[in-house]
Amino acid sequence: MLHIVDFELDHPERTEALEEVAEQLSLSRNQRRMFSRFFGFEAFHYDEAAPLEQMTSGAVDRLLARNESGAAALSHVAHCHTLPAVTCFEGETSPILAPFAERGLEVFSATMNHCATGLSMLWAMEQLLGKADTGLVLIAEKAFHPDVRLIENTTIMGECAAAVLVRREPSRLRIVDSYTLHEPRFWQNTGHLDEPYLEGFEDMYLDFACRTLTKALQQFNLDMGDVRFILPHNVNMASWIMMAQILGFDRHKVCLSTIGRFGHCFGADPFINLMQLIEEDCLKSGDRLLLFSIGLGATATCTLVQVG
Repeated sequence: MLHIVDFELDHPERTEALEEVAEQLSLSRNQRRMFSRFFGFEAFHYDEAAPLEQMTSGAVDRLLARNESGAAALSHVAHCHTLPAVTCFEGETSPILAPFAERGLEVFSATMNHCATGLSMLWAMEQLLGKADTGLVLIAEKAFHPDVRLIENTTIMGECAAAVLVRREPSRLRIVDSYTLHEPRFWQNTGHLDEPYLEGFEDMYLDFACRTLTKALQQFNLDMGDVRFILPHNVNMASWIMMAQILGFDRHKVCLSTIGRFGHCFGADPFINLMQLIEEDCLKSGDRLLLFSIGLGATATCTLVQVG
């Protein structure tokens, strides 16, 4: 069974307030009020000039420097991202993975579960890693265009990279199980702005998220009372409050405090929230955590982690 040995985050120091972002995205007055009052957004880490490699290398360098044995046993590196390509005119090997490929490690990109890919990859590493191997899951990309930064009436993207080190050696965070649910109606996205590939997604989103949580708990043989915290994707605050009402659980189980400071950082959100809990010393032995994310397409993944 895999364990999260350690993980690290990196994000641009520069931040943008919601009002500044709203100007760039040409949001109406009512949209600004919605994103602020109901969705909980205040500011975003974002720096157009900072390359993606700067974020990923910052997280990776600090992570591997304090985990020398894990770094020495590193065998597989996966870069998980939502967009099919993270840079323009990308070559055969992405600039994120090139340093690891040069060392002869097994490297690959994963994207098809979109924002849920990082959580899905934790379980994929369970199948890939040998007894003495270490895997590195990188979750990072840039919100480099207005069409990428905004999902209309739903969320606004920030930027943050997560680097997650996993191996079979027991550690504080044990990956117990994972559940993934697909809703294939929204899979096709050619990139054409007039293509209604998301038509109906907003209407089915809450039901899809609630079904995923319900089915995941059934697979894990748990009920919500057995769960200490849900570590969500930061799509917006209102949707999680509504999910708590629909499913009848305490909304304070959901870690929502980072939404206002980070926005929705693609697949890195559950680890932003996990870091927040660790920094606040909220975790104790035996706690069960649900890491949850939904990616356009649509795919939802819920991963069960237990604190040792």
